[in-house]
Amino acid sequence: MLTKVAIVGRPNVGKSTLFNRFVGKKKAIIHDKPGTTRDRNDYEIIWKDKKFIVTDTAGWSKDLGVFSKEMSFQLELAVSQSDIVLFVVDGKVGVHPLDAQIAQSIRLSEKIVILVVNKVDIQADEVKGYEFYKFGFDNIVFISANHGRSINDLIDKIWENIKYDRKNKETKEILKIIFVGKPNVGKSSLVNAVAKEERSIVCDIPGTTRDSLSVKVEVGEKEYILIDTAGLHRGSKMKDDMEYLSTLSANHAIESADVAILVADASQGIGETEVKIARLLIKKRRPIIVAVNKWDLIEEKEEAVKYFTKELRQRMKFMSWADIIFISAKTSQRLDKIFQNVEDVFKEYSKQLAPEEFNCAIQEALTKKVYISKGKTLKLKEYSQVAIRPPVFMFSVNNLDLVHFSYERFLENFLRGKFSFKGTPLFLKFRKR
Repeated sequence: MLTKVAIVGRPNVGKSTLFNRFVGKKKAIIHDKPGTTRDRNDYEIIWKDKKFIVTDTAGWSKDLGVFSKEMSFQLELAVSQSDIVLFVVDGKVGVHPLDAQIAQSIRLSEKIVILVVNKVDIQADEVKGYEFYKFGFDNIVFISANHGRSINDLIDKIWENIKYDRKNKETKEILKIIFVGKPNVGKSSLVNAVAKEERSIVCDIPGTTRDSLSVKVEVGEKEYILIDTAGLHRGSKMKDDMEYLSTLSANHAIESADVAILVADASQGIGETEVKIARLLIKKRRPIIVAVNKWDLIEEKEEAVKYFTKELRQRMKFMSWADIIFISAKTSQRLDKIFQNVEDVFKEYSKQLAPEEFNCAIQEALTKKVYISKGKTLKLKEYSQVAIRPPVFMFSVNNLDLVHFSYERFLENFLRGKFSFKGTPLFLKFRKR
């Protein structure tokens, strides 16, 4: 098992900024509104010859309203499951009454604690941070997460406290699965059901999930990283800057994922928002599985399957290659099928055709349909597969003006008929020879 490092502290001391420094990109939403981070967020870090998992947590506070109890639970659970705790404090503000309460709670946990005095932009600012020594922690590091000052010193300190494990040196591909959809379709419930613990706060108030939340889970003998995201809205429905940041976070998360699960609500059907999200996923070049959640609420299931399948195929003709699964986060119905499909889809997403079989397929396609426009014939001179993840095919033609979308669609459908490519978008590119 990898060493787990939890970042804790009161709101607005810079925990998410520090988390983003570890990750190397803006994975967690940064905002000066207390309570921006509500869930636990995991990310695997490799430093020198050791790996560890760093977890961003909600600010430790009792004054954050409706989510306070759930946030406190998430934070305490993160500490209890961690090996090392990074206790982050604000070096500019100095000791806050809440810091003392947190320090006491952490001491009771009997974990390895590194006191991180943040917002120390220059060495002269360290003097003010000396008052934090009264908490009695042996390990203390002065940093500026915002400017990157002494971050390597902090990671070295973590590294010193990690026991060496040869298994950590083994590298294997762990698929990242992202759950996307509009608010309140059950994305967080799905992540919790698979993780078998409350990793995401679940509430019927839209916008509960703000950050893109990463959770490492084991299903059977395989490990996966599940990414929960904020509900995606159509642009005209953006209410405030927090909602915009949440959507931005989801967009970044999509780019880092291996497979996307588009979650729809069984009681609502396939709507305009799902169509827009599907187009976004294809634009981001992700393989896609459609999961219809809350299937336990549907009574006439056989008729509903026909209805949903028809709706999907009609409204998303551009994505006829995506499978649809009917699931329930509440009852765990068919959740295992998600992972079976993920493995199949990712295999198709990574498929490299042998040159000879691809050439034979295109030759066959050319004998079946010749495209002629205004008395001129489109000729495919050279063709090859030039990329995977997703599969990309390059065609050299005699005249680019003759390349019509109907012929592109014919070629794509022909390739799918021959080689499947289930769940993955294909990209056909044309150039003049």
